[in-house]
Amino acid sequence: MSPCMRLSRRARLSPTTVWYGLASLAACASGAAHAQSSVTLYGIIDTGVEYLSDIGPQKASAVKVPQLTASLPSRWGLRDKEDLGGGLSTVFVLESGFAPGQGSLNQSGRLFGRQAYVGLSGPWGTLSFGRQYSQIFWALPGDTLGPNIFAAGVLDTYLTQPRDDNSIVYSFTSSGLTVGVTYSLGRDAVSPAAAGGCVGQSPTDWRACKSISTMVKYEAPSWGAAAAFDRNDGGGGAGSPLPNSSQTDTRGVVDGYVKFGTATIGAGFLHRINHGQLAPGIVDANSNYWWIGGTYLPIPKVVLDAQYGHLTVSGHDAGASVIAARAMYLLSARSAVYVTAGRLFNQRHAAFTIDGGAVTGSSPVDGVDQTGVMIGIRHLF
Repeated sequence: MSPCMRLSRRARLSPTTVWYGLASLAACASGAAHAQSSVTLYGIIDTGVEYLSDIGPQKASAVKVPQLTASLPSRWGLRDKEDLGGGLSTVFVLESGFAPGQGSLNQSGRLFGRQAYVGLSGPWGTLSFGRQYSQIFWALPGDTLGPNIFAAGVLDTYLTQPRDDNSIVYSFTSSGLTVGVTYSLGRDAVSPAAAGGCVGQSPTDWRACKSISTMVKYEAPSWGAAAAFDRNDGGGGAGSPLPNSSQTDTRGVVDGYVKFGTATIGAGFLHRINHGQLAPGIVDANSNYWWIGGTYLPIPKVVLDAQYGHLTVSGHDAGASVIAARAMYLLSARSAVYVTAGRLFNQRHAAFTIDGGAVTGSSPVDGVDQTGVMIGIRHLF
């Protein structure tokens, strides 16, 4: 059977196989009859019901369906790797984030706001172009709770969505070692500033909204470690945390994990040098964030996670601490139910929210702590 007529296993399982069919017809029209290719449709649907305490000046509580993330952010995507022969392949990924509760698009309403890139891959590595992750995203193997709604990202919202528009990425992996470099000619012009947003490419200022990040990671069967450097240049103009292109926001992170049977312990440290506005009234401040967490499977179908993180801001009572936990029951290899909870402790001049990081309308007032609990279900396809 022609490669253009084959469906991947995941595409067959999906109720939206029509997307794959359209992509396959487009690939066949390219005329590369000799190349081996199979577009894969994949995704995650993850949602539930969340309780939040101490919202706003009235310290109100709310029960709602979260929008940005649950145990994992909901998304669907298409990806392909076409064998061109001689060890060379073309690759592409189109990935869209959505909110199951409303059926709406995340990433500020973009169709492929999570990823959209195309590139070439060979023995020398992969070179790709488009909307892609900063290397700091790939350098967090020691973050055991990952993008869980109550986790590390609530104390640094950039960690939950460090993507760069107009970017060039080079990566190379061999024998457990991965190195990567991302350079953006003008990063995200749509997302909020807390998520790395700027005004995109500038025709008049060569430095405005540029971004560069590098990463090195090594993973073995029983342990792994990574380090990354990430710098965003300013130039967002009045009202932006980095209004001038001479200002920078820089992060450096080191982290890792160790496995003991069915248990994993992870930890990390992040140092940030921010020459812009960190928060109202706080400009040109450094911060340190460290975390430690673990995952344990008492039986194969039950996964227990816990994590503690602490953020300090030099010269200001604007840090916070967060403790979070999750218990998950695996219904199958692709479906699970879970309950997760978190408690956030704000310092006097901090108003972080436990509600998944960059969320509007859920924050407490300065110095007030907050609790969140969620019961959810997720399915991978």
